[in-house]
Amino acid sequence: TVVFMSKRRIVVTGLGVVTPLGEDKESFWQRLLAGHSGISTITRIDVSKYPVKIGGEIRDSVFQPTKCLEPKEIRRLDRFSVFGMCAGIHAVADAGIDFEKTDKTRCGVIVGSGIGGIEVMEQEYDKLLTRGVDRVSPFTVPKLMVNAAAGNLSIQWGLMGPVSATATACATSGNAISDAVRTIQYDDADVMLAGGSEAARTRLGLAAFCALRALSTRNDEPQRASRPFDKGRDGFVMAEGAGVLVLEELEHAKARGAHIYAEILGCGATGDGCHITAPDEKGPGAAAAG
Repeated sequence: TVVFMSKRRIVVTGLGVVTPLGEDKESFWQRLLAGHSGISTITRIDVSKYPVKIGGEIRDSVFQPTKCLEPKEIRRLDRFSVFGMCAGIHAVADAGIDFEKTDKTRCGVIVGSGIGGIEVMEQEYDKLLTRGVDRVSPFTVPKLMVNAAAGNLSIQWGLMGPVSATATACATSGNAISDAVRTIQYDDADVMLAGGSEAARTRLGLAAFCALRALSTRNDEPQRASRPFDKGRDGFVMAEGAGVLVLEELEHAKARGAHIYAEILGCGATGDGCHITAPDEKGPGAAAAG
């Protein structure tokens, strides 16, 4: 006997962001509507010897992670995980969901990162070279692993459903959302946090992309440097931040009176099998995903 299960409907009930334009969805959205740019001259690292001196930087003077996390928690997280945690906490608050009144075995997290904790990797490698093996932090691996943001978000509320992380470069967050949608569709969870976080604009991260000659060098006009569809484009602009959605099975959301932003009707994922960075010029992968 073959039993066919109809796919369940998925809605978005919570939004959370941490971006160079704002550390919550309200400030981010208002600044976006006002035409503000989050691209500026980089200040967190010394870029005097770099050909690229601009990026999307979340300024420490503005971003206040202690609104979401205890100082002790922050010290045990890489920057990308701090962003992911804060975005996830914002998203859950926005969704108005009380996990203490929800079956936690039916709630999970898929939040990815293209690179993960590269900043802590650099810091601890510096310690290894200058101060010796014994000075490397025991938190190095838990901080740098790509699934650190997802794992810590699940711990935040004791969620025991599927918890994982995608790592597919620029497609990471899209793949995370797609995987989370399928997790709910096929009845492995009722609620999923899904999205991504990145903080790779570090000494090595910036140097590596400079070596690829992939970045814009429009240092004299940072707010106009990101122009992907302009014939005068000269590369992309590195930034940092996080975005997390709360995805929920429709009837579950309705039963608790949740505000519904949108319904996700479907998703697709393919690869071009063409080149490590360049897409197939004829676009068969994109067409197949549609």
